[in-house]
Amino acid sequence: MILFVVEGAKVEPNIYRTIKELYFREEEDIIYVFGSNIYALYCRLKNYDADFESIENASDIVAVLRELYPDQLSSIEHSSDIDQIFLFFDYDFQHAFHVLELHPDYGLEKVLEENNERLAQLLSFFNEETETGKLFINYPMVEALKYTKLLPDNNYCYYTTTLDECHGSFKAKAEQFSDYKAYQGILLDGTMDAQIVKSNWELLKQQNIMKAAYICGHSYAVPQDKDSISQAKIFRHQLQWHDNDKREIAILSSFPLFLYEYFK
Repeated sequence: MILFVVEGAKVEPNIYRTIKELYFREEEDIIYVFGSNIYALYCRLKNYDADFESIENASDIVAVLRELYPDQLSSIEHSSDIDQIFLFFDYDFQHAFHVLELHPDYGLEKVLEENNERLAQLLSFFNEETETGKLFINYPMVEALKYTKLLPDNNYCYYTTTLDECHGSFKAKAEQFSDYKAYQGILLDGTMDAQIVKSNWELLKQQNIMKAAYICGHSYAVPQDKDSISQAKIFRHQLQWHDNDKREIAILSSFPLFLYEYFK
């Protein structure tokens, strides 16, 4: 049994259903909608006294999720029924502004530093799908999946966004920029042949893999070793994009990278 944990209820379940139909049709799996962002996940785990320095003593994520929304895991009797766990969340660059609204005395730099430290802990915590689970991050958010011109997009390597843009207009910009409006041609919605959608996903996978390699300091090409573009390494290199006055990150989708890692 594979457990897919996603952040939101609007787009992510449709992505999950597309991935399942195209790649996991024969697998027994279940989707769980967490309903909040990565930093809320961190806080909930901390409330369960998860020890991020020692994974062996960490909270059972399935038990945590079952207590939060039991109906979503009603078919699971025991945590051991789950063989693999994959979690998909957004970097949510703009979350810093929400924290500042609640704590205006903190300062933006302090909030960004704390958010990044929490995400680093979570990536260390969720680093193995057959144990605690494997975490994948969208930069800056799920709309990164459609942030592309006609596939293959040879300029995808260079697309970035800023903190201010994420706070205001990234979702609208992604829709306007994309050649796949409302994810048409990327999600299975009955308007396009499944083989065309599958072909598009293969191209999405390739260009996100190559961009991840580029972000991590390699050439813009598919790497031989999937560990060279691990989620932890991508995150560390992403920090370099906004460790300056521009506060900028590279746009990158986690779902194609998940497929690369899973089938590599």
